[in-house]
Amino acid sequence: MEPWITTSIRLERYTNVDLADYKADQRLTYGFVFSLESGAISWTSKKQPMVALSSTEVEYKRATIVACEAVWLN
Repeated sequence: MEPWITTSIRLERYTNVDLADYKADQRLTYGFVFSLESGAISWTSKKQPMVALSSTEVEYKRATIVACEAVWLN
């Protein structure tokens, strides 16, 4: 009888927000990358399309975008 071999696939995500140009147009640049094992499979870096009124709002919007990408990848 052969033992069952189980493997786990490691999907990781990294996100970042850049505040460098925030004062000019009050829009943030955000980015994320998803990697599967050791290779990047999905990534983006974009200027936020709408103006945020607080840093908390920025974090929620960014989390929503990344969550949508994670669901799509799944």
